[in-house]
Amino acid sequence: MKKRKFQINFNLKLGIGRKGKKETAKEKKKRRSLFARKPPLIIEEIAKPDPVIYLPLKPEYTVVKTYYVYEPIAKISIARLPDGTYQYFVVEPPLLEDEKEILSKLSEIMLDEMKIEQEIRDVRLFVINQFKRVIERYSKKFELDKGDRRAKMMYYLNRNLLGYGPLDPIMRDPYIEDITCNGVNTPLYVWHREFEYIATNLVFTNMERLNETIARLAHLGGKHVSVAFPLVDAILPGGHRLAATYGSEVSHKGPTFTIRKFREKPITIIDLLHNNVFSPEIAAYLWLLIENKRTILIAGGTGAGKTTLLNALLMFVKPGMKIVTIEDIPELRLQHDNWTQLVSRASYSVVTEKGFEIGLFDLVKLSLRYRPDYIVVGEIRGEEAFVLFQAIATGHGGITTIHAESLEYAIKRLMSPPMNIPKTYLHLVNAFIRITPITMRTPDGKATILRKVTDVEEILETEEYQKIFQRDPLTDTYTIQLEQSRSLHEISIMTGKTMQELIEEIERRKKFLQIMTNLGMRDLTEIRNYLLKYYYDPKLAMEELYSRIV
Repeated sequence: MKKRKFQINFNLKLGIGRKGKKETAKEKKKRRSLFARKPPLIIEEIAKPDPVIYLPLKPEYTVVKTYYVYEPIAKISIARLPDGTYQYFVVEPPLLEDEKEILSKLSEIMLDEMKIEQEIRDVRLFVINQFKRVIERYSKKFELDKGDRRAKMMYYLNRNLLGYGPLDPIMRDPYIEDITCNGVNTPLYVWHREFEYIATNLVFTNMERLNETIARLAHLGGKHVSVAFPLVDAILPGGHRLAATYGSEVSHKGPTFTIRKFREKPITIIDLLHNNVFSPEIAAYLWLLIENKRTILIAGGTGAGKTTLLNALLMFVKPGMKIVTIEDIPELRLQHDNWTQLVSRASYSVVTEKGFEIGLFDLVKLSLRYRPDYIVVGEIRGEEAFVLFQAIATGHGGITTIHAESLEYAIKRLMSPPMNIPKTYLHLVNAFIRITPITMRTPDGKATILRKVTDVEEILETEEYQKIFQRDPLTDTYTIQLEQSRSLHEISIMTGKTMQELIEEIERRKKFLQIMTNLGMRDLTEIRNYLLKYYYDPKLAMEELYSRIV
């Protein structure tokens, strides 16, 4: 079959169709202006062979876990190999040669007959309904009722046109956090929540096809990638983060990419407590600090869970308070109405000048004009840190993250170029949280990696710290010294409450969070509503939770 590409030259919202009608001059002008702003998405012929090969699941391999990601068509199998390692297998029904031809014809028919009579609100649902309509209409002609052919056609149309092609089953897998391609002729790797990093059975063997895949991923994220601009950092539909290189300009083994997957629903503070990331006492203490606009710095290594913890802690912000978030890549997802989200922009200039670049430094300065109660920077690593600390000094609440393995290293980074934070500003950080991945053994002896908050400290002076919570690795419990908290003393002076009253309030909030955890709350809206009730009537909110236990 001749290789060719379909270019979608219509936009659903503009109502420009393809059914044998010639474009008017006005429609042509609209389409050209649309694609001048954003490159058109090139969709490869749906029946074209996958750009990857699938390594077989051999009989000598022992399958230890199997589950569907698109029931009953596509499933995942985790197998233990004879050498003791594990491998991740995508198992899909293969297409026969005549089925590939049918799939190609159905895709052409669908694109030719797509009727767009009005503005489409849900594009994905609209296209799926078109799939169903075309498959139903041509069912007899192509013998789609034969075996599982109808289900296979629907799956591959959805997978290749609306999904991520051969990567789609992995993207649907709720156990996967990262997908990594290190180049051609090497298996893709995934980070599985139970098996950590393991090789898959997908292998790109052709550099050109891998480049096409990366170009398509970049387009899905609204970005351009080419030999001239071989680096891309983008957000894919669903909030997943893409980092990729094109060609072999900067990666000798060929094109590479990593997709960091994010859940459809953000991890909540109750999820973290349920997974024992930290204790209810720590959560209650941080809740009180956030309510009183204290500054929190979260530190850890790559993949430690800093952004996840940051996103969850922002659930404690009092309803109605103004939040401004500032990020390079939009990863934070808040259930907060009074929220302004600012994102940096790279320069569009081909020269080295930065006149067209909008960095975190510019956005932090701009955020002060929004009169925020809380300024949240996804990660500080440059001159924006100095502006943030100045904003905190004027009474704004601040929460941010930093790459550092300890409070000492975090302070060294803050005081060194390019951040250059003066010593006199360091005490503005009211609480320092260290989160780290820890390898632990399950009762059956299997190693697993868990994220844990290991320390919560406060800065007294430049080189003097006070540990408020410290984890004991032997018992997986925390030693607590709330009486020594400088932040609580400051809140006591500000609110007129005694230290004992504040500690009792932390104990009440601890019980409140424990009850929600014990009730197994997972719904984001439900958790948010209970936190809202506690702000306005703590006693009534607690009584309502107690009534659910009975």
